[in-house]
Amino acid sequence: MANIKSRFFASFVANLIRSVATVATGILLARWLGPTDYGRMSFLLAAFTALRGMLDLGSSTAFFTLLSRRQRSKRFIAVFWGWIAIQLVVALLFLLLLMPDSLLGILWAGESRSVLALAFLAAFMQGTVWTLAAQMAEASRQTIRGQQINTLAVMLHLIVVIALALLGKLAITLVFVVLIIEWAIAAWFASRLYVSSKVSLTEGAAESDTPKSMFREFFVYCAPLIPVMLLGFVHDFADRWMLQTWGGAKEQAYFSVAQQYSAVALLATVSVLRILWKEVAEAHHQQDMQRLKALYQRASRLLFFVGAFVAGGLQPLAPEILRVTVGQDYLSGTTAMAIMLLYPVHQSMGQIGGTMLFATGHTRVYALSGSLGMLVSLVAAYLVLAPNNAAVPGLQLGANGLALKLVFVQIFSVSFMAWMIARTFGWHFDWKYQIFALLGCVGLGWSSHLAVWSLLGENGSLFLKLPLMALLYIGLVSLYVYFSPWLLSMTRSELKVGLTRLKALVKLK
Repeated sequence: MANIKSRFFASFVANLIRSVATVATGILLARWLGPTDYGRMSFLLAAFTALRGMLDLGSSTAFFTLLSRRQRSKRFIAVFWGWIAIQLVVALLFLLLLMPDSLLGILWAGESRSVLALAFLAAFMQGTVWTLAAQMAEASRQTIRGQQINTLAVMLHLIVVIALALLGKLAITLVFVVLIIEWAIAAWFASRLYVSSKVSLTEGAAESDTPKSMFREFFVYCAPLIPVMLLGFVHDFADRWMLQTWGGAKEQAYFSVAQQYSAVALLATVSVLRILWKEVAEAHHQQDMQRLKALYQRASRLLFFVGAFVAGGLQPLAPEILRVTVGQDYLSGTTAMAIMLLYPVHQSMGQIGGTMLFATGHTRVYALSGSLGMLVSLVAAYLVLAPNNAAVPGLQLGANGLALKLVFVQIFSVSFMAWMIARTFGWHFDWKYQIFALLGCVGLGWSSHLAVWSLLGENGSLFLKLPLMALLYIGLVSLYVYFSPWLLSMTRSELKVGLTRLKALVKLK
């Protein structure tokens, strides 16, 4: 059985490779499709990602938590996949046959039913089917093999996108078709990694996995989540719909590019979430509260700092990154990107908090904190996106406004969730590290940028400036961490031990 460190390392390396491939794919699609078509594609994928969350009603989180606690039967797996098939069929029937043309025009900006069906299938295969299959692999602690499948799928997608472009066939509909096929195949392989218990489908004595007991387990877990999932769909869809309606496809493209780059800061968080979920669920099931607290505190501080470190280093470079990668057409999105680079910092904390609550079954706490945050967010989204001549005037800030809203509402909602977690488990509310980590990294990032750009001048070579800034920034942050190791939930002696091990590893290589 692979331990937590080896599983995290495998997950981190795989996510690093995937992040590079995903960002590269996004850059190429943004360049080759142009802001208008790229904005259309981004809107459809984001909207249907929100819809699949509503269809799910929290059942996928229940599925992974129940799988993580103990080994389940083949019946359990088969019945749940049947529920997923029902979601898919109902959604496609509505999109292709039942939705009135008038509603179609209002919600989807005149897109055809066939394009909508393909976009939904692409979002569903990647966001629901693949995610569940990957959770099955992780529940059996098959992290490495699951990550290998995921990485191969992402790399294949990059290759196919390049091939379509070279053949002159790159189009939104073909991108959707490719996503559907790739993630369906990847999900099939990943799902086979789960080792079920020896209770067969036909064995009537499946004590814990009878239809009645399964319904009861899912209902108890999901009931508090149903309202928040419905509200989540309204919230996520409304954000992108208001931006598309009042800002246009180009503003959608600026925001989508910024969001894609901001996701780089979530690399470490994404790598550890399923592993943390599994370990937290098991520790809670065994009533090991000391280990539970240690897992939560160490993950929260360490991953928050990683997000702050990435944001602090990249934020001053926003215009250079856009110019070099997606081109001059996207420079109007510089401010949105600079703001969005701050979004993953608290998002990492929110994902850890959500994982903690899901894995321990405290879904009511999640529903309360999540609902409050989304209600505040909906009001804020309208105010920053609505035109100034609307019945209730807005600021009409486009991508910049949506980015600002996301960052500030995220800080509020995530902090409230952390307070609720501390109250639920009787812990001290841990918050000071957030201020020192974020302000420290952002301040050191801008200072490093200012120093290097002042030294070499505005016309100096970017290929010389970037490594110099990186060295200066990493050096300053290293000193900051050395004198403030508590930011990582570590002591200085633990930090020194870690550095010693790292040096030994480098020498071995």
